[in-house]
Order: sequence, then C-alpha cells, then structure tokens
Amino acid sequence: MMAQGRPSEAEKLRAQIAVLSEFGKHALKTQDLQELLQRATEIIAQALDIELVKVLELLPDGSEVLVRAGVGWNPGVVGHATFGANQLSPAGFAMQTDKPVISYLSNEERFDIPELLREHGVLSMVNVVIRGDFGPWGVLEVDSREVQDFDEDDISFLQNYANQLASAVERLNAHQKLTRSLEERDMLMHELQHRVRNMLGNISVLAKRTVQSSDNFGDFLASFDERLRALARSQDMLLKRPNEYIKLREVLSQELEAHGFGVGQSVSAVGPDISLPPAVSQALAMAFHELTTNAIKYGALKDGSGKLDVVWRIEAPGGEKDLLIRWRETGVRINHPSSREGYGSEVIRSIIPYMIAGTSQLEFHSDGVECNIRLPAPSIRDR
Repeated sequence: MMAQGRPSEAEKLRAQIAVLSEFGKHALKTQDLQELLQRATEIIAQALDIELVKVLELLPDGSEVLVRAGVGWNPGVVGHATFGANQLSPAGFAMQTDKPVISYLSNEERFDIPELLREHGVLSMVNVVIRGDFGPWGVLEVDSREVQDFDEDDISFLQNYANQLASAVERLNAHQKLTRSLEERDMLMHELQHRVRNMLGNISVLAKRTVQSSDNFGDFLASFDERLRALARSQDMLLKRPNEYIKLREVLSQELEAHGFGVGQSVSAVGPDISLPPAVSQALAMAFHELTTNAIKYGALKDGSGKLDVVWRIEAPGGEKDLLIRWRETGVRINHPSSREGYGSEVIRSIIPYMIAGTSQLEFHSDGVECNIRLPAPSIRDR
C-alpha cells in the first residue's frame, strides 16, 4: 500500500516478516481456534494500519460464509453475520477461483456488495483464500474506508498469512479430532468395564440360582449352559447396536426362535412398538429365556396343545409410567408338584429385581401359568 508517509519497501517487508513470525509462534502455542482467529485479525490490522479485518468461515452447506472473527466491526457482526459464498460475492469468487480478489466499491460491477460493508463505509477490499488440504476453509478479508492501492507485496503478505492461518486451523482441527477420539475411547473403555462387571455379576447370580434349582451336577451343567447361551444371545444383540434401543418384540422373538418357536398359531405377541435401553433388553431376554424353557418343559409349549399369549402395555399408576408385560399360558394342567416347582424358578423371580429394579410375579392357574413383569419406564421409548 504505497502512499506518502508510509515506510519504505524494505521496512515494510521486514515488518511483514516479523508479523508472520509472531503469528507463527502464537499459532503453535494456542489450542483455542476462536482465540487464534481473533488474534490473526488483530495482528493484520496493526501490521497494515487498517481498521477493518475479518475471517470468513465457509459453512458446511457451502452456500454461505460466517464472520467468524474480526476487528473494527459493529457489535453483533462477528459470530453472526453471513454472506453468500457464490461467484456473485468477492469471498465466494475468491474461493471458487482460488485467487485473491481486489474490489473497489465505487465502481464494482462484478459482485453484489453486502449492505453491511457500505454501512461500515468500506471503499476497497481484498479477499485471499484460507485453503487447507481438503479445499477452502474460508477467506481472510481486509476492508478499508479509503481507496487503497493493494500492490503485489500486500497480496503476497496476506496470502502467506492466510496460508499460515490455514495450517494452524488444520492443526487445531486435527488436535480436536484426536481429543474427541481419545475421549470416545475412554468412554468406550468405561462402558466396556461397566458391562463386564455387570456381565460377571449376572453370571454369578445365574450360577447361584441354577445351583439352588438343580438336583445334581449334570442338571446344573445343562441348565447353566442354556442360561449362558441366552446371556450370550442378548449380548450379541447389544454389541451389534451398542448405543441403540432394541424393540421389545425383537427381544421376545429372539428367545422364542432360539427354541424353535415363533409368533403364530400357538404363540401370540401383542403390544405397542416399544424400544428398550440395553440393560432392560438384557434382563427381559433372560426372563423370556427362563419362561420359554419352562413352557417347553412343563407348560404350553411342551406338546403343542397349549397356547401362549404375551401382552405388554404402558401404565401410569400415580402419574409415573411403568411397563407391564403379561406372559399367560393356557390349555395345560400344571398341578403336578414338579411342574409347579419348575415354574417357580428362582431365576425368574430374581432376574428382574436384580438387573433392572423391577418386579416379577408368578401365578399358577388351573390351565396354565401366568407371569407378570413390571418395571419403571422413564427411559423406554414408545416407537
């Protein structure tokens, strides 16, 4: 910007090199992107003795740029004002052509000049692209209230500055991604540890309850193996969708199908489209496994003569939502003591309270067993 009273070319070059060096040192120290961008505009304003500087960030949809940082602008501009990013704007044209763009507003016919610039008395401006490895990140724009003669040295200085800014932005973005990745890893490790502890606790309870209901070691091994398989099935379902809710109907169907039964003539499943969080899904999978196993041994699924109806609904006693599941078998007689003992499994009685703080109740009717499961439903989704 050659004008009377301004420093010589050599002095200006030394000053610009010093500015680039200062910014480079600062960029290596800070981890705050916003602070870095704001400091960049302040340094340029001082170096070029100019009042208005801003950094424009290209927004994700590619249609607009946001005034991310700046000096000299009225309150409410930085962080809020946006401009078009197409070829009708100086910033958009610079990004699309990857070349610096100089504009003089008094005779500018190529672009639609934003009213914001006229409100601030801008008469001349230059835009240089902040380009990273994956395309333009945005634009560094210098605006003057005077008709400035931006020469090649000015453009070269601003482009070098924009290049340093691009490198700093990419470094900070990479650092943020790495930080998020490490945080996600820590969260996953914490979740894994939590699940392993829960799994070991569940296995311990299953082992104790299986011992109590087994007549001999062979009976224990067979029953415990089946229960571990059911636990593994529920874990496999959760691992496939670790952060997703699972439909109650899917949990029920998986256990029935694992034993060769599906919803059809002898089995019905009726209820709203409810999705369950992982812990509830696992607890119900274990409960459904016990009920299905006992139905095959003693009840409605033993010889095909009985009928199994599973019904669920949301209730709101006292204003708080509960999920109520009713497992009802009919068409069989379970008066024989061994049948009642089998269906009175301690595993069924203990799984729901232990794993999800719910309740389960077994009732024996003359034509079959009924099990009612109730659990708090604040985290269950009606979908």
